Amino acid sequence: MIRKDEKIVVNFVMSNDVYSGIFDALVGFYKKYLPEDINLYITKYPIARADVYHYHRPNLESNLKENSVVTVHHDLDDTDPWFDSSMFIDRYHEANKILCLNSKQVAYLKINENFNNTVLIPHGVNPEIFNYRPKVFNESRKFRIGVVSKRYARRVKGEAYLHEIYKRLDPNIIEFIFVGEGRSIDKLYSESLGFSSTAYESLPYEMFDELYKEMDVLLVPSLFEGGPANIPEAIYCGVPILGRNIAMIKDYLENGKNGYFLTGDFDVDSSLISDLACDNNGVFTSVIENIKNSERPCFTWEKVVNKHAEVYRDVVAFRAKDQKMYEL
Repeated sequence: MIRKDEKIVVNFVMSNDVYSGIFDALVGFYKKYLPEDINLYITKYPIARADVYHYHRPNLESNLKENSVVTVHHDLDDTDPWFDSSMFIDRYHEANKILCLNSKQVAYLKINENFNNTVLIPHGVNPEIFNYRPKVFNESRKFRIGVVSKRYARRVKGEAYLHEIYKRLDPNIIEFIFVGEGRSIDKLYSESLGFSSTAYESLPYEMFDELYKEMDVLLVPSLFEGGPANIPEAIYCGVPILGRNIAMIKDYLENGKNGYFLTGDFDVDSSLISDLACDNNGVFTSVIENIKNSERPCFTWEKVVNKHAEVYRDVVAFRAKDQKMYEL
């Protein structure tokens, strides 16, 4: 048990040396915003005598420390063998707290595994970089659709879906902005069908505000997601979202209010996108006016980190109480 005058030692256990830009950004936010009563150490393996061990890849561990926290970074319905729930559930049972990015993860763990120790903390937004800018329907240029994600060979980000959508849209009124590793492939393929497009294999984080400024809608065709982080960013910037009813999209998107849920039916979804691109019956104007007049319920990264700090303190308090009862 730590004394009141000591700081809480939190150990981020990464479990391997594989570089992740997402984790790197997360660590940066934690270092910046963690309260002064908490010291953070990032290591591959658990250090000795930490007060809280926060595991980000628990599936790579054979067991967790007793005073541990895990974050569910992936979609629990993902069919990839790497994300098979059996590789994670045993470790989750060893955790004091399970941190979820979206309500679907919370429901899955409650219904399927009877977990009652979940805490919902979504991704955040950096208000020092992102700004809200009201959208307007611009008839003088093509309608700009943004796709922001790494491209995966297993097509988990909706690559096959995109190929079908391209075939059903009019390149005379629509153009694309692609951002993410491998998205140059989409640029070449869409251009082969007559579309104008721009692709950035990588983009400095500080430039993403300009990216959202340039797009009319964010298209998220993913089949599975844990976040993604671009959902709260787009919401904060006032960009309508088109995505499946999954992950953080489910929590942030109100159908017809700040975007639309995709159905997965190529013809239905392409018809919706075409209506938005032409503002048929004022469908796009209605969405952007509603966004303009609504609150944008996004956590800042500072709030996200402070929510984590509350969890860490709870774990320490629980451990101290448990130890005291044991001594009695």
